[in-house]
Amino acid sequence: MKLVFKSTLLFLSSLLFVQQLYASNKYSLSAQIGRQMSAVFELYELDKLNQTLLAVNKIRPRSAFEKAYIKRFQGNVYWQMGKEQKALQSLLLAVEINALSDVEQRQTERMLADLYLNQKQPTKAIQLYKTLIAEEASEDLYKHLALGYYQKKSWTQVVNASRNAIKLSGKFNQSLHVLQLSALYELKSYRNASKVLIKLTQHDASNKRWWMQLASTYRLLKQDKKALATYEQAYQLGFMVSSTEIRQLAYFRSYLGAPYQAAVLLESAMKDKKVRSNAKSYQQLAHFWQAAREHDKAQQYWGKSARLSGNTRHYLVQAQLLYMLGRYDKILQVLAAVKSKNKELQGKVALTQVQALFALKKYQQAKNIATELVKNPTIKDRAIQWVKLLESRTDDKLPFVI
Repeated sequence: MKLVFKSTLLFLSSLLFVQQLYASNKYSLSAQIGRQMSAVFELYELDKLNQTLLAVNKIRPRSAFEKAYIKRFQGNVYWQMGKEQKALQSLLLAVEINALSDVEQRQTERMLADLYLNQKQPTKAIQLYKTLIAEEASEDLYKHLALGYYQKKSWTQVVNASRNAIKLSGKFNQSLHVLQLSALYELKSYRNASKVLIKLTQHDASNKRWWMQLASTYRLLKQDKKALATYEQAYQLGFMVSSTEIRQLAYFRSYLGAPYQAAVLLESAMKDKKVRSNAKSYQQLAHFWQAAREHDKAQQYWGKSARLSGNTRHYLVQAQLLYMLGRYDKILQVLAAVKSKNKELQGKVALTQVQALFALKKYQQAKNIATELVKNPTIKDRAIQWVKLLESRTDDKLPFVI
């Protein structure tokens, strides 16, 4: 972050020159230096900065004040020209001479501190900011002190400095809260981070970032109900619009005991094409409807997922739900489309067909399949049980097992 000294260079330098030219105390320029500086200011006011520096470099100050004054002026001009390293060197000399008035000395120390921060020398910047704060604390000084600690990755000190800045702030300062938030995350102090984020959502409610970050922080704290409530608020504010965000909200609704509402949300989003209607979406939707005990809707979506993905297990789940619904003919239709080279899955599909045929009292067909299944080592024992049962053609039903 580049820092810019708040007062304009022309105003500060012109004011300082006039004050010294007519002053009658130790903080004054001699008549000769005053005339020379008058010529320098004429060049400066014409925005001839290079000539300004050439002219001021020819001046030979005598008193400590004059030396500090000219170095301070040089530092200002170098800074305006973007030559921060040279500005820093000039201002450092002005501060070390320590001959300016109290106000001007403080202003110069502040400029030097800001330059140190710009030049990624936080230790020196922090030392100066602390000195200035000891003389007269302010929100801005504490903020820049926090920035110095931020460069050093001294996160606890960032939190403390930004907190002091917030206390001195007359109104809500978002940048200070964001600075504090960054440090709290580095410290993994998620509980305190959530408090800062609550303030950000209150003062900047139209910013999606704070809502999503607050929900994520609640998740880190394992406060899932608060996370869901935050997601719901974000959804009502129109922030959760992406496919990932809608899925996330739907998942949390289901996870926290509202699978029906989760299914309604996802299904609506798919119809509106906010979420793609692919195998992954159908599978997730099937899970939600199944958890909501809407078995007919669940089996439909398991079927759609199975057809797009070719996943045999999805066909089997669909068959299980159809069995619960008593739709045995449909089970046979569904399983007829299954293609799998996996012996275990082939066996499960065939056993499911046997059970559907048994329920339809098509015993001979069921027996033929069961007899063939005895050769499959993955389900041999169950196949034998079915063969024995079918030989007696009993009407008793075995529990549905996949």
